[in-house]
Amino acid sequence: MSCTSKRIPDQRGILFVDPWAKKPSHQGRVPVDALFVGAWDNDIGIDSYNEALFLVRDDRHDLLWSLATRSEESTRQNLAARKDGDPEWDKSKIICGCVAGARRERTENEAATRLLDALVRARVHHEFPRPPYLPGLLTRSELTNIVGAVAEELTRNSLAAEAEQRRHEAPIIRLANQLGLNPRPAGHSVSAWIADCPRRSHTIMLSSSLNEFGCGYCRRKGGLAELEAFADHVRSLRRKV
Repeated sequence: MSCTSKRIPDQRGILFVDPWAKKPSHQGRVPVDALFVGAWDNDIGIDSYNEALFLVRDDRHDLLWSLATRSEESTRQNLAARKDGDPEWDKSKIICGCVAGARRERTENEAATRLLDALVRARVHHEFPRPPYLPGLLTRSELTNIVGAVAEELTRNSLAAEAEQRRHEAPIIRLANQLGLNPRPAGHSVSAWIADCPRRSHTIMLSSSLNEFGCGYCRRKGGLAELEAFADHVRSLRRKV
């Protein structure tokens, strides 16, 4: 299926995305009335884990719950135990929590699709779903289309960003190259780039249109002068070691 035939869900109703359920209020056990949506493997670079996803609806909200295990077999065993009414059906989990929420709208299928799309996008550059896809509320084809639409959009935007940089070189991207920070398109938009943080342990965001950078982890942001000063500061700290 071509990228033009894959409809990207409307994200305007999304209230939050907590990709790894880090907030204490988002942690806990999958609610009893949760509807199994589907499962997939998540590629985290050097390893992978299996993730089962569940939809919970009330009068006002749609919530997406995630339950991670080490393998597809563990997920299947969990789901079978849940179907049999075992109260400890999720005992093999690694982590479990609510990862996204939205205003309640439309059908269960459309709600699940919108929330999964938001979750996949929020995890880009950290992890990404891959087969096997285990169907539930959504079919294998529908799960594949969600992942494929995001992947195609990232590729399309990345190619456009590289082409634009060749036509009109953005000073912030050129500087990041000169500093050895390995800038590359983020894929979120034509102007969105990422690069290695001068501290090397994580990435920073670059905007080719605004000629600005931002590092949430280091709490540093600004333009060209600020990025160069940040890199100089990190180099000076290393020389002292």
